[in-house]
Amino acid sequence: MILNFDAGDQEFAAALECDADALLVRLGPCAEDDARRGARARAGALINTARRKGGAPTLFVEVASLDSDLVEADLDALFGPGPDGVFLPCCDGAAKLQRLAVKLAVREAQAGLADGATRIGAFVGSDAGGIPALRSFVGASPRLAALAFDEAGLRAAMRLADGAGAAIETARAMVVLAAASAGVPGLAPPIETGAEAAYAAARRDGFTGAMALYPGQVAAIRDIFPAGENRQKPNSPA
Repeated sequence: MILNFDAGDQEFAAALECDADALLVRLGPCAEDDARRGARARAGALINTARRKGGAPTLFVEVASLDSDLVEADLDALFGPGPDGVFLPCCDGAAKLQRLAVKLAVREAQAGLADGATRIGAFVGSDAGGIPALRSFVGASPRLAALAFDEAGLRAAMRLADGAGAAIETARAMVVLAAASAGVPGLAPPIETGAEAAYAAARRDGFTGAMALYPGQVAAIRDIFPAGENRQKPNSPA
């Protein structure tokens, strides 16, 4: 399940109890300001709370893209407690995945964590030019935990309205095939309440999990994606 940086304490508490396999904390707009620094601190506090609680979902934090200077500050703030994993936006191929893996290895060593302890989820498909490179994820890194289709990013980049279309359908298929080839879950994009029929369509398309925006959506995802499918790794649905 996705948690935005400005979620309240009650929303965080509900997310920890919603039976999602994983929580993804988003740090908000990419600007080095008080809001971003506060979001990093809250993400660290959530990690600590979940660790004390035991049995909590796997915790991921979405860091800035590798094209931004903010990624270094994001990662620095998350270690010591150390999330279970990080999600990388705009990940258009193995090269970016491997660059992030190097950054994580350095911070794991500094924090006394085992090499490879921090997994990587990748938001993919937002760059039309990078769609053919999705095949490069196969064997790219043992840290790879999941590929999530960034449909909203692709629509924004191509100025596409809502609804199906050749570009969206092609990108969906490429993400599904890339995830299957890499042996990791392929996660369908989040939907708004009332559009839960999209989960069944996502499963038919070959996705093995989905991202939720609200705790109430987690049960619907579990109904559509059997546990044996969406728990290939300990991190979906997010």
